Amino acid sequence: MTAYAIGALLIVVATLAVLLLREKRQARAGRALRESDERFRRMIARAPVMIWTARADTTLDFLNQHCVEFTGLPIEKLRDNGWMDAAHPEDLEATIRVYVPAIEARTPFVVEYRLRRADGSYRWVLDSGVPKYGPDGGFTGYIGYVIDITERRNAEDLVRDSRDALEVSHREIQQLAGRLLTAHEDERKRLARELHDDLTQRLARLAIDAGRMEIAAAAPAGMRPLREGLVRLSEDVHAMSYRLHPSVLDDLGLVEALKAECDRVARHGELRVDVETSAVPAALAAEASLCLFRVAQEALSNAARHAGASAVTVLLAPSGKGLQLAVSDNGSGFDPDRPREHASLGLASMRERVRLLQGELDIASTPGRGTTVVAWVPA
Repeated sequence: MTAYAIGALLIVVATLAVLLLREKRQARAGRALRESDERFRRMIARAPVMIWTARADTTLDFLNQHCVEFTGLPIEKLRDNGWMDAAHPEDLEATIRVYVPAIEARTPFVVEYRLRRADGSYRWVLDSGVPKYGPDGGFTGYIGYVIDITERRNAEDLVRDSRDALEVSHREIQQLAGRLLTAHEDERKRLARELHDDLTQRLARLAIDAGRMEIAAAAPAGMRPLREGLVRLSEDVHAMSYRLHPSVLDDLGLVEALKAECDRVARHGELRVDVETSAVPAALAAEASLCLFRVAQEALSNAARHAGASAVTVLLAPSGKGLQLAVSDNGSGFDPDRPREHASLGLASMRERVRLLQGELDIASTPGRGTTVVAWVPA
């Protein structure tokens, strides 16, 4: 045998040896893979959650024992597309719309639906799946798990129902507050009218009669103080009528009513009040005028009685599709973020009035640097 023949023979032998070694390695790898797959299946067969695997065409090829125990159906009835028979008919279409496109796109998915249990009842479950790949990197299907989330769903439903009931109750309270405010204003207006048109007039007549008697020669010595007392009482009743409901608001409008209120506050205290109005529409809805007037009235009262202010500025002007009122004082101010010992009924009233008109109210204050109340209502 020539050297060339011997060399060729050696090459053939070496090639055969390499091929044989590769085949043995592949066989060992195949056995290892099968053994690993078998160990995996044995491990998940008794897992405490439902576990499944699917082929690349979306049909199921494996379900563990927990799936059988939960549904009461044999593996044969659950494989392929049999699991769909156990899904709630109302949830099946939506579930498939999540499941099938995810597998086709090879992306993870999570879906919730109702699954029939062995006792015939339906339970809410969470089904989650991820793609799986073979040793060569090829897509081989999906693996997923299913857990019972009925208790969680029931708790969520209870929370949602409680939240809905709370929202309904809140709306009813707001409606009641609105009706109370309206009724309160109606009653104030009625009392103001009665005080002005009836009691004030009667007191004025008594004061006139007392004045006539005082002029008469036979007038008792105490008639003058009586007349003066009646005049003061008439003025006090008139002022009370104004505070209940200023007739100027109905007769002359918001701008004149604001000026009158600012003059009244300035006259009765050591407080300088400046009023500035700009391009305020002559025709305003009565509700908007009353709302802004009451906000200004409350802000002026707080500045005079509680803040110890010496100066207040009141601005009224159009803003966007509404009207904006700003009342700023140089008083003591307060910390808006600090809990207050007693709830402010005046502040609550302002907020509720503005809310009823779908407006906005903002209060900015700093201790020692005064307070600014800004109210906006659509007009």
